[in-house]
Amino acid sequence: MAKKKKPRRFYDYSLLFTVIFLTIFGLVMIYSASSYAAQLKFKGNAAYYMVKQGKIALGGLALMIIISKLDYHWYARFALPAYGLSYVLMLLVYTPLGIEANGKKRWLGIGPVSFQPTEFVKIALIVMLSSMIVELGKNVNTKKGVTAICGVTLPIAAIVAANNLSSGIIIVGIAFVMLFVSCKKKWPFFACGLAAVGVLAFA
Repeated sequence: MAKKKKPRRFYDYSLLFTVIFLTIFGLVMIYSASSYAAQLKFKGNAAYYMVKQGKIALGGLALMIIISKLDYHWYARFALPAYGLSYVLMLLVYTPLGIEANGKKRWLGIGPVSFQPTEFVKIALIVMLSSMIVELGKNVNTKKGVTAICGVTLPIAAIVAANNLSSGIIIVGIAFVMLFVSCKKKWPFFACGLAAVGVLAFA
């Protein structure tokens, strides 16, 4: 009786090292920008904000390792519910559950926990679009396929942009990059990129 082969797991180490490098670089920048204020506010502890963010980063890396062990097909089951939940969370920001800071309501407070729904939206959209692109297969290269992707992305991006323009642009960018990777024809994306550069130069 032939033995079942264990599934081989592949790690993109270049991507892993890039994430670690950017995390460390970000922590150094946080220290550079906040050390003076932290030293005055926290009795000489210049690294307070860097250490606080570093703990969050370590927790994120641990969670990343755990998630990498899961079968990615499992996420597809939650694609549609997560996408729907992203709308609910964004609308809840405008209710008393929303937390206002610097004149904008961008945080959501549920008990002792507070978070930005836009971060959940980014993850939910990535899972949703991944599932759609797999389902579309070769049809993702057609106008109908691209329209379907845009139809899923633009409504939630508009809601996010109304509250946080930079996050709205990032969400559109996520869909743009995913389409670029999945589509065979690349020239429309380069054309869009050149057009965007032209608009920025004109502005």
